[in-house]
Amino acid sequence: MIEINLVPPQLRKKKKSRLWPQGVTIPPEVVVGAGGGLIVLLILVHIFLLFVNIQKMAQHKGLQRQWESILPSKKNVDGVVNELRILQGKQKATEGIVPGEKILWSQKFNILSDSLPRGVWLKKVSLEEGMLFIEGSAISTENEGMINVHKFTSNLKGQGKFLEHFAELELGSIQRRRIKHMDIADFIITARLK
Repeated sequence: MIEINLVPPQLRKKKKSRLWPQGVTIPPEVVVGAGGGLIVLLILVHIFLLFVNIQKMAQHKGLQRQWESILPSKKNVDGVVNELRILQGKQKATEGIVPGEKILWSQKFNILSDSLPRGVWLKKVSLEEGMLFIEGSAISTENEGMINVHKFTSNLKGQGKFLEHFAELELGSIQRRRIKHMDIADFIITARLK
């Protein structure tokens, strides 16, 4: 079929461009309904996401309260862990002093205890940079303190089990002081690890 249009071009009705292929017509009610449905769907998704957000915020506050209740315990644990690391470092340092042989310190302390004469007591036994320091005091009413300190040193020098890991066991300075009617002699004995 041939179509002839005799109307001048300026008076002709302009054809509207169509979104849909030729022959497909969508009623305006359907377009409005689909647009409205899309808006309702977007509102529902927004409300759903709002509820999810509120739930996550409540969860976050609950976890934050839990964290605050655990925090004091965590600080205690951190303190214990730091102390443990320090002790492990000290242990490694002591093991590094005598790499091949382990020293039985309990045996050494037993010998120290057994060698103490009457009137002599120990205040401090420490191991620093390969040196053993034994600090103590001796008490006497008749100037026996100095004799007891020398006796203690010679007792230690006579103990082979005590000296097997040490060299140069020496009695250092002895400081005398008087408290009321008693003489007290403070002493330091040093021994170098082999």
